[in-house]
Amino acid sequence: MPQDSVGPSRRDMLKAVVAASVATETAACSATSRAGEMNPIMAENAQPGHRDWQLTRVALDRLGGVRSPKIEGYASKQSVAVGETIEFKISADPAAEFQMEIFRLGYYSGMGARLMRTLGPLPGTPQPLPEVGPRRLRECRWETNAELTIPNDWTSGVYLGRLSTLTDNEGTGYSQSYVIFIVRDQRRADVVFQCSDNTWQAYNQWPDQYSLYTDPRAAHAADVSVSFDRPYGKFPFMIEAPLK
Repeated sequence: MPQDSVGPSRRDMLKAVVAASVATETAACSATSRAGEMNPIMAENAQPGHRDWQLTRVALDRLGGVRSPKIEGYASKQSVAVGETIEFKISADPAAEFQMEIFRLGYYSGMGARLMRTLGPLPGTPQPLPEVGPRRLRECRWETNAELTIPNDWTSGVYLGRLSTLTDNEGTGYSQSYVIFIVRDQRRADVVFQCSDNTWQAYNQWPDQYSLYTDPRAAHAADVSVSFDRPYGKFPFMIEAPLK
């Protein structure tokens, strides 16, 4: 685990996710080519990409500047295999319809991602903030808004679900945030990339400066825990807008 109490910047996290996609592009290339087969990563990367995949409006809360309460969520699993089902647990406050565009990160001729599927419109309602539990744990137990069975033709890699509200109840425009998950496979490979999601969660301060390194007793207190069942606070790729 990194020891820098400041934690990685959003730019550093973006670089890490892009590195994951690039490593995924190169994984198993020589093994499959020796077998005379088209490498699935290379075939996927030959698909047309999409430039519009980053966040363009993130309304952070005034209290801690960490949450995106107008739309935020998390996935039921950090990684999922083809054929398995993943659930998405989303909160929208105030209540609003939303959609989730699912992108796979990759080179795609320099565009950075490919749109794989759009879910919605879906109803979004406020879901409760978790109380502080034993070991300083903040664990959401939100209801499921949507689920997806990973199609057989989805290639392993880093996937982003871009959440966007579709209705405007306050005259402030749409809001966005991300859900992130990994699609994995069991192919033999010469290159393996390990995504640093454990480190991300260790530094994740959602909902209000709550991470492994913000315990008032010490930055590395032994009896604290973090949960994957919560959104990422102030996740990478964010272009921030003030919450009005």
